[in-house]
Amino acid sequence: MTSPQESRLSMYLTFKDYQAPYTAITNALPNYQANSTIFLNTIPQIQAIAEQQKMSKKGITDGKNSLKENLIVMASDYARKLGAYAKFTNNATLAQEVKFTESKLRQVADTAVKDYAQIVYDRAQPIVASLATYGITAATQTALASAITAYNASIGKPGAGRSEGTQITQQLVALFKTADTALANMDAAVEIVRLSQVNFYNGYKAARKVIETGVGSLAVKALITDATTGEPLKGVTVSFSLDGSQLKAKATNNKPEVVKKTAEKGGFNIKSLLAGTYQVTLKKAGYADQVVSISVNDGELTELNVSLEKA
Repeated sequence: MTSPQESRLSMYLTFKDYQAPYTAITNALPNYQANSTIFLNTIPQIQAIAEQQKMSKKGITDGKNSLKENLIVMASDYARKLGAYAKFTNNATLAQEVKFTESKLRQVADTAVKDYAQIVYDRAQPIVASLATYGITAATQTALASAITAYNASIGKPGAGRSEGTQITQQLVALFKTADTALANMDAAVEIVRLSQVNFYNGYKAARKVIETGVGSLAVKALITDATTGEPLKGVTVSFSLDGSQLKAKATNNKPEVVKKTAEKGGFNIKSLLAGTYQVTLKKAGYADQVVSISVNDGELTELNVSLEKA
């Protein structure tokens, strides 16, 4: 649910409890009871779908991230071992092909993580008999291949989850509309007792007020550091652009790109950002430009941690 929807649901629950003791007044109002029944029946439906939304989205994302982290650790370990083998056998080509770090894998797009892992697997396979002393064997090859397959299968799932999430979002919109329509009819009926039931009427209006919640939620939290020293970098320009077709579809707000600059401690927060996959471009004088890819999902915090290399 969005923050405004959560605020409305909070109001629904408060109002439901308020009106319960006043059936002697409300039952006598035209159409009030029928609309109250619709309203009360809609609340648990909203709660059930909201719970499903949170569980499915978090589960899909967490599962993919867990597989990604495992593959990053395995692939970077392979790269170090193959790098050592390349050095001791004077294999300059292999040394260049496996020249990447764990830090770099954390910065590249999801599909690129799989590609780098596949590279080290493919380079090790023909010479696996020579790599036992470096910690690479047929067994580790099998484990790496399984990790690549599992992660590759998970890459598209958050996208599929977003498609399912779109349907859930539409259901929530429809349910909130049903509840609000019922409330509007109840509001009209209550005007009849505005003067004759002053205390009830005033309490009714107070219970119907929506108090905005969730103002502290964040979409993106970033930290940019120097790759060599690990120190935070101030003044890095960071631009977020929606990928391809998403950009065309969602640029109707005339703000297809978001640009931020890092503060003294190398970070910044973005409170609100459209869900989707973003290309993030980082620039700072004296450092090599870098482009990474991140996914932003409604209601979830995305962390952007990037280390910049000096030019």
